[in-house]
Order: sequence, then structure tokens, then C-alpha cells
Amino acid sequence: MLNFKNWIKYIIQATIICMMSSSSIAASFLETEQPIMAIEDEYRMADAWGTCAAAYEVMALLQAEASPAVSKSWSDKANGADIALFVAYFLAMDTNVSDDYSARIKMGQVLSESIPETKLTLMLAKGEESKYSEEWANQLANTVKLCQSNIEEQQTLIDTWRKLYASGVLK
Repeated sequence: MLNFKNWIKYIIQATIICMMSSSSIAASFLETEQPIMAIEDEYRMADAWGTCAAAYEVMALLQAEASPAVSKSWSDKANGADIALFVAYFLAMDTNVSDDYSARIKMGQVLSESIPETKLTLMLAKGEESKYSEEWANQLANTVKLCQSNIEEQQTLIDTWRKLYASGVLK
């Protein structure tokens, strides 16, 4: 028998999944609908990847009890968005300026930890405030939809991170 808490989770999950396939991109937690890699400002780009990491983590939380494997898949996507954030920030370094690699790496690490955590708190707080309304679920679904439209770029950044790490640049 389902308890009330689980019943609410199932309703929210079903609503989000249904909206992901049919919703417009009108309202999301992202500040733009353009591809994330097209964002010129390195901090706005980092913010977008962090928003995706948080949205994926919310999806993982919603699936945790009902579908552990699906939850893990969402969590893996969140980890990938964290890496994408770090690599995109690192690669945005101006090569004409003598940036300190170690400072850039440290700042990238700070951003890849703090932005997703802050965005996750924001999303969960908005959900609580709205009592997980349809508007909130729609906003989350639209965010996830936009983030998934950037999944190839995310994978490219993960592959770049692997190469950079293997080369010793990120040590």
C-alpha cells in the first residue's frame, strides 16, 4: 500500500514525464533557450550547466524509491553536467592572457560544486513554496528538456575532460 508521501512522488513523477514530451519551453529554470555552448559569458555558461546538474538531481530524487536504476541514470547525468561545467569554464580561459592554470582549475572546482548545489536548493525551495504545483513541475520538465537537448555537448565536454586529465593538465 502506498503511503501519502510516495503517492505524491508518483503523481509528480507522472506529471513531469508527461509534460517533458509535450510541453513548450516557455518557462524553465534556465535563463536561455539557446544551446549552452553558444552562451558567450563563461559564468552564464557555468550557471546553465549547473542548472542542468541540479535539474537532473531533482529527477534522481523523485525516482529514488520507485526506480533506483532510473534514479542512478539521472544522477549520472547530473555528474556529467558538473564535469561539463568545469571543462567549459576551464576552456573559456583567454589564451592571450597568462592565466594561472592552477587558479583556473581551483575556480572551476568551486563553481562545479557551488552552482549545482545552489540551483538544487532553489528548485526544491520553489517546489516546496508552490506545494509542487503544476507550474513548478512544468518549469522542471522544461528545464530537463532543454538540458537534454544539450546532452551531446555535455558528452563532448566529458570526453575532453578525460583527455585533459589523462594528459596531466588537470593534476
